[in-house]
Amino acid sequence: MAGRARLLIAPAVAVLLCGTPPAWAQAPKVFKVAILTNAFSPWHSHTEGLRDGLKEFGYVEGKNVTFEARATQGDTSRLPELASELVGLKPDLLYCNGTAAAQVCAKTTERLPILFAEVGDPVRLGLVKSLARPGGNITGMANLRPELTAKRLELFKETVPSLRRVLVTYDLRQPEDQESVAVARTAAGRLGLTLLERPITASLEMEPGLGELREGGRDGILIVQSGPHLNIPGRSLEVATSNNIPTMYPASFWTKVGALASYGPDQYLQGRQAARLAHRVLSGTHPAALPVELPDRIEFVVNAKTAKRLGLQIPRTILLRADRMIE
Repeated sequence: MAGRARLLIAPAVAVLLCGTPPAWAQAPKVFKVAILTNAFSPWHSHTEGLRDGLKEFGYVEGKNVTFEARATQGDTSRLPELASELVGLKPDLLYCNGTAAAQVCAKTTERLPILFAEVGDPVRLGLVKSLARPGGNITGMANLRPELTAKRLELFKETVPSLRRVLVTYDLRQPEDQESVAVARTAAGRLGLTLLERPITASLEMEPGLGELREGGRDGILIVQSGPHLNIPGRSLEVATSNNIPTMYPASFWTKVGALASYGPDQYLQGRQAARLAHRVLSGTHPAALPVELPDRIEFVVNAKTAKRLGLQIPRTILLRADRMIE
């Protein structure tokens, strides 16, 4: 019996001695996820949502997944350099947050799987062939930002009935910004609003437009960027808070930090939704086989504390229509 045991054990010992561990002794694969975002920090509402969503699928940071995240801090000129750096790390998935980041990633690699998020119309932008059949090495989530602009402006007017003039300062180099403004222009005419359009290519160029605004509820700011292009969202909120100007944003993150209202998909929830696609890619599904997804939910959020500070009485219709009120 002892001799038979030695015969059974010997092959395993021999395998270990030759340096090749058996299948049952091999460590689990550690996936590498690279993240490129135009935000000021690599970890924000959207990317944290992605990380938390992946955790629900069993991806534990430091155990079977690592993250390499890079943020441009609003400077899109850094995107090519950072994209090349991340591609050089040979990740299992390249996650690109924002239109500009997605476009640069698509140009940088045609081999690595790419997942994009917070992109308006990926077909029009040339990122995918169609929503149902993306083709190539890329798929992701469209956020409908330009398409939702008209509804956003309509809700802004309904929330602030005294509104007459609305400033929209946008990055002249961003096609989606221009598309959003064109939609806002049409909607403004229908709503009896004067749209103050201020195209810029540098942060300081937005100051004259912001300086035109007066408190009292007749002037407001409409933000068309979902990301921090030229720090337009952040600087606009600073001026609005200091000068009692109502604001409307495309994401609830800004309502939580003081904007009057927002209408659009929640960034954190979009990140969690994107984790479903990321899991499928990491499980071996090619991006070409994964249709582009739209947000699971569009939210209308109003900050009641900001309304009170502005001296605004929120109409009953808005109280009934809002998905969330920040008290």
